[in-house]
Amino acid sequence: MKFALAFVSALIVIFQTSALVLSRDNTTTNAEDEASAVAAACSDPRSTLPLWRAWRGASTDHFYTLNADEMQNAVTRFGYQGEGITGYLFTVSQTGNVPLYRLYHPGMQDHFYTTSAPERDNAIRFSGYTYEGIAGFCYPDTSCGGRPLYRSWNPSASDHFYTMSEAEKNNAQAGGWSYEGVACYVYPY
Repeated sequence: MKFALAFVSALIVIFQTSALVLSRDNTTTNAEDEASAVAAACSDPRSTLPLWRAWRGASTDHFYTLNADEMQNAVTRFGYQGEGITGYLFTVSQTGNVPLYRLYHPGMQDHFYTTSAPERDNAIRFSGYTYEGIAGFCYPDTSCGGRPLYRSWNPSASDHFYTMSEAEKNNAQAGGWSYEGVACYVYPY
């Protein structure tokens, strides 16, 4: 009888310990599942391309493109000066990202970029911009690890300016650009 009681007590201890270990394993699995779900909702940053930036002082226009040949053409044929890479965008729509629309105003000679379809449509209908297509794809928030792409506007120069650098954004404000907020979130690498 004492042996049966000891045996049952041992089984109860083993069962409780197993249940504790299983619940810890399930907690780890749940945390891993949540991390996997977040990762699955984000695109692979290795599939991005550089967003090239150029400036043309004669028309006070900043120009941005993922296409290196288009950038080279802007520099050699249209008088732009290459300023390097602003950040990295996706070339195709992927999980979690949104289009960055590219527009151009020929009278003001201004390139304008937005993720907002209503803002794009208003710029076309009421402000004289021409839709040039999708510049690339970015994120609407920081959930996938993107960093802010700041947007500024200089009404005197009729120029939109985009940068990931807070220092550049602040310098632009000192030079007459008004900060308009974050255009979207992009990768810095």
